[in-house]
Amino acid sequence: MDNDTVFPPFVVTREAIDKIVGLGGAVRVWLDGRGCCELSYEFADSKGVEGDAAFGCPGAELFVSQPALEVLTGATLDYTDRHTPRRFRVLRNPNTAQRCPCNRSFGGEWPGRQPDCSSRRPMRWDQ
Repeated sequence: MDNDTVFPPFVVTREAIDKIVGLGGAVRVWLDGRGCCELSYEFADSKGVEGDAAFGCPGAELFVSQPALEVLTGATLDYTDRHTPRRFRVLRNPNTAQRCPCNRSFGGEWPGRQPDCSSRRPMRWDQ
């Protein structure tokens, strides 16, 4: 990535940017099929892979898979340490009418409180 800032088509909160910087400056977001409401957002402290969109600037880069980019457009990416486990979460997403209250899983009806809810899975760097 060059020295220009590339803004994503969604909001990234200051807390999320600070966490990206704190994790070494790069986070990747993609979709996985193991969420309590079908799909879930997954996050790793790593550079992107071929085909990912790159946003941010050196020191705070966000890499987003194309399927995740389609879902995230218009949403807000946040990070909170007020929940256990601490986590990134997607707020106010106009593309996911059906979602879990944890804001990490979407796509199907919320099945009610689940012991394996995505909100209970720690982030990969916390494991």
